Amino acid sequence: MINFTKGLFYAIFSLFCLYILESACFRLVEDYATWRLTLAWGNPSEATFNSILKKLPLDHFVKRPTDLAKPEHLGYWVGEEDQYSSKVMSFTRPTRDIYENYIQTVFEPLANYEIRDYEEIQGVVLPGLKKSATVVDVQEQKARRVGDPLEFAHGVFIKVVLRDGSGSFKEQSTELESSFGFLLQQGFACVVLPVFSSTDLLEKIDKFKKKESLLAQNIYAWADGNSATVLLNSCQIKPSCWQAIMITDPDDFIPPPSDVKLPWMYFEIDDERRLEEEGLDHLYQWINLARSNENIYVSRLAGLVKISQSFYLNKSIPSSFVSYVIHCSRFIKDISYDFIKPQNFTPVDESIQSDLIKENEFVETTKKLKKSSNFNLGRIEDSISILVKQEEIIPLDNGPSFDCEIIKEYRQINSDDPTLKLVSNRDLILKLGLGFDEMGQGVLGQIKTKDPLFYRYYISLRAIEESPLN
Repeated sequence: MINFTKGLFYAIFSLFCLYILESACFRLVEDYATWRLTLAWGNPSEATFNSILKKLPLDHFVKRPTDLAKPEHLGYWVGEEDQYSSKVMSFTRPTRDIYENYIQTVFEPLANYEIRDYEEIQGVVLPGLKKSATVVDVQEQKARRVGDPLEFAHGVFIKVVLRDGSGSFKEQSTELESSFGFLLQQGFACVVLPVFSSTDLLEKIDKFKKKESLLAQNIYAWADGNSATVLLNSCQIKPSCWQAIMITDPDDFIPPPSDVKLPWMYFEIDDERRLEEEGLDHLYQWINLARSNENIYVSRLAGLVKISQSFYLNKSIPSSFVSYVIHCSRFIKDISYDFIKPQNFTPVDESIQSDLIKENEFVETTKKLKKSSNFNLGRIEDSISILVKQEEIIPLDNGPSFDCEIIKEYRQINSDDPTLKLVSNRDLILKLGLGFDEMGQGVLGQIKTKDPLFYRYYISLRAIEESPLN
């Protein structure tokens, strides 16, 4: 009996120690926190609740307040939403700790980054990321030749402010340098954008996206006070303009658009404001609509509310917003990249790195390619040059050689592109495979599952290209 009691005690003590260790890892280690989230929800593109873990009282499975009966006074609902946001975003705590330590210790955070003006959007700080131009980039006149370095960003973070003629937005740019420095390390371009109205804001963003489509593909915005109302209004007019918006205590809440897909939204409001009924019904509508999606990541993270009392005390972006942008951009990237739907099939895209980028470390794809392989990009360039010299297009006779599902899909999608007829299946496999390699995050492994034949072709051709006898 004594031995049984001792054994039971040791077993319980061991389990308790494991619980403490696991909790500490989840609280302090970003990779583990992200891994546990993926274990609970699955991969963003194929999300599903883990049936075993769901039986445990983990933060990942906390109920959404919008799933419960609506209270008579929405102030109670806001309090529940605040608790929900803290729990469901608990996996971002390591990132928030790293960020807060960074802004307190960094010196001259923008010293190694280029600042550039883009017509009406001035003072954009660039992360310095590069990628190699593809055949599609050449066709769209984004580059002169295949393999030329192209500048891109994982997203553009915009602090929206109202232009009042005083030039105060320049002071905000200085105050946000530390926050921008951290986001730049993660591959985000950053800028403080003064505007006159929501219409002015949308016009500037639209022009920016059209002229800098590679850099400005994903826009994330934050605003507070009267500027927050302007940002909300722009989202009401054109929700597709934004990937995510963060709102801090807006002067006025406005109703959301109806029956449309909203960007991801994160609201932060004053504690006293939740005691006022006015506007909270609109806030409820925004959150409820943002969560209207079958994907677990979207339905649980796309609409959040947080209560705060220190809006204007800090001269930096709230850590909750910074971690929201970093992590959600990765989820959005994964969700939008669907190999099954041909319309979403893209040969090369920017990669959202799974780990935080270390300070002053830039991703320069061109340099990596020169070091890692002898892949001959000139072969495709020559094919394009032939097109310029020819008066009519003579398709290449590929026959059955290197034919596979992904190549068929890609040619079908670009069937109206005459240039593609001059590129062999062999070169397409090498170029697309190289693009999947650049994307990281196990993308090539997903390709292997979807089309094993493409994967075998690519591995074999890369081995031949890298051979010293080639």
